[in-house]
Amino acid sequence: MDFSKIEKIHPVLILVVGTLVIYTYFFLLIDGSYSPYYGDEYFYFKNAESFAKSLSLKAPFTYSGFGSRLWGVDAHGPAYPIIYGGVSLVIGWSNLNIVLINAGVLLISLAVLNLRKKATWNEKLLQTLVVLGSPFAFFYSTTFLPELIHVAGAVFLFLATNQYIRRPDKKSFAILILLILGLGLIRSTWFFAFIGLPLLIEKSGSGWKWLFIPLGLCLPFLMQFYLHEQVPNTFSELGMLIESGNFGDAWNSIFFNSKRNVYFAIHFTEGKFYTLQKIWIGLSLLSSLYFLRKSRVLLFGSFILSVILIFNIVLYKNYDWSELRMYTPMAIFLNLSLISTNRKLAYGLVGLNFISFLLVIPLQQKLIQLRMNPSVKVIPVETILELEELSAPVIMLDSVLLQTYSLSHLPIVSNKGERIEYILPYYAIETKPYNYFLGTKNGQIKVSNAKILTQ
Repeated sequence: MDFSKIEKIHPVLILVVGTLVIYTYFFLLIDGSYSPYYGDEYFYFKNAESFAKSLSLKAPFTYSGFGSRLWGVDAHGPAYPIIYGGVSLVIGWSNLNIVLINAGVLLISLAVLNLRKKATWNEKLLQTLVVLGSPFAFFYSTTFLPELIHVAGAVFLFLATNQYIRRPDKKSFAILILLILGLGLIRSTWFFAFIGLPLLIEKSGSGWKWLFIPLGLCLPFLMQFYLHEQVPNTFSELGMLIESGNFGDAWNSIFFNSKRNVYFAIHFTEGKFYTLQKIWIGLSLLSSLYFLRKSRVLLFGSFILSVILIFNIVLYKNYDWSELRMYTPMAIFLNLSLISTNRKLAYGLVGLNFISFLLVIPLQQKLIQLRMNPSVKVIPVETILELEELSAPVIMLDSVLLQTYSLSHLPIVSNKGERIEYILPYYAIETKPYNYFLGTKNGQIKVSNAKILTQ
């Protein structure tokens, strides 16, 4: 037995076990009263609950009341209610379902990662540490947001890509295609992986591979247009300007958004862990570009991350956690690949990532306490009973309620079995006509008939 190999494994194994202990500690703080805290979390929570109870994709929580052009889903798309609500059909609905499902999907991806026969134990441990030791994965592990699913998606994409490289047969290719399609239905920017797919295909006479480029460009926008509720952003504004022939204004919009996002890429931070994570993402991409010739997997991954980066800067936003949510999964993909390509460099990147993980622990502790002892008020039982008695209700929420009340207990089905729809006015957009208004009067929450049906 080569004892030198065991000595190398021990420090990494200790870090992996220590990381698992930290996760376990925070998960043990959670109980059945745990509920959403951020605005976006209410959409995932209530719309998944609705699917579990009605098998309908039409979202009870939307920004406008209309939902998407197809199926009436919210701005986050149809996949999340299907995943969370679908599993809840089997295990029953509870407050903790989303958190547990997210963790379960990530653990499954790590199990598959560690069941590979050809990788060494040291390689597997380092790759496990990259995932579990990510401040991004740790921070979102106790939220109702789906980021762990995307981290797991990056792990599965890494495995499927390597499988195709080792065995470029029809089965491996089909698995890779189906995985990208599945991930794209969860978040449309995963479809950009189709643009990089020709870089993996080396067979002669495969001119058809270039057809994946227009597919990767079209699918994200078709997905957003038909299966996501439309909200104000540079992309939607750009479409309207081009449609009306205002090409000069369209260019100005792109230029302003790009300039703003470059500024925020340099200056925006939520603390030292946030800054380190942005540096880690940048170094991961630069390192991958340096070793492109050694690995088609790195070529594929760095190309995808570059496309997402350009999309984010030009058409989306590069601040307020959005850049971490968009870039981190593919940065993890690159690190998983770099561990197999250049171990010495990988140690440095893994170390930087883990330092950021340690720095985010105090923030995680604070947010857990805020969730366990929320400052927002609970919707009174009398109000819930009153809402359940309404007939075909479409309810506009007072914007004050979004900040002062927990919305997780709002009923989504009336006593007559009718759907209860809520309009959450986070954006100044055209809304569906509503017949009830839920607001406050003299410090008390109150349901009233809407005198003005359009806004």
